[in-house]
Amino acid sequence: MAKLVALAALAASVSAQSEIINGTEVPIGKFTYVTGIRRSETGPSGCGASLIAPKYLLTAAHCAGAWASYASIASHYLSGNKDGERIKIVKQTVHPKFNEATMENDFAIFELETESKVAPVPLNWIDDDATAPGIVAWVRGFGTTKSGGTQSPVLLEADVKIWSNADCAKALAGEGDILPSMMCAGGADKDTCQGDSGGPLTIIRNGVEYLAGVTSWGVGCGDPGFPGVYARVSTARDFITPYLPVTPTTTMPAC
Repeated sequence: MAKLVALAALAASVSAQSEIINGTEVPIGKFTYVTGIRRSETGPSGCGASLIAPKYLLTAAHCAGAWASYASIASHYLSGNKDGERIKIVKQTVHPKFNEATMENDFAIFELETESKVAPVPLNWIDDDATAPGIVAWVRGFGTTKSGGTQSPVLLEADVKIWSNADCAKALAGEGDILPSMMCAGGADKDTCQGDSGGPLTIIRNGVEYLAGVTSWGVGCGDPGFPGVYARVSTARDFITPYLPVTPTTTMPAC
């Protein structure tokens, strides 16, 4: 099992996914909720995250640590201060039931020092036809474009097909258990990779984009037959909702 964050720059922190495999460059100014987690204000992003409320990010628990000091929000670039916002991270809250050995409940909330002016991404609370096996989802990040490669200097995206947990468990047998708090996608030459950990997997429902998964772990990057594994947002509602304003754009009624 390999977390998708392990970059030399993070040294003693985590080992994880870093870039999008066979992705395309995101148009500047699109998907501005995508966030890079940085050690320094203008340094390279080592993990991804998603803005879910003006002062809160949702990322992977295995991205948490003293290294995670700044959030780069709405930037098209891996590093620097050319665009977007750079806001200090003041608090990190890991899911109380996160298991580092199994990667169960791989969620964390990062609190920002000041509010972002960027629109948050809505969250997916229900698993229905929009998250069914075979449906296309989207992943975005600044990770490496191949296992062990260098990070992308710009934000990339790729379309990935969702797997059933049962089929994913068969494909990854011996690598790690696929638990209810997880979902799988990719495995057909498109994937997340080192440095993408904590970043978004989104789905479209009725023309609206929702955050359905958080990039968590995988075997290799983009290897056919080996999907990437994501923390399933719908299973962490009790953990996440205390950080959300009650508005139609950030909540959905339970099914």
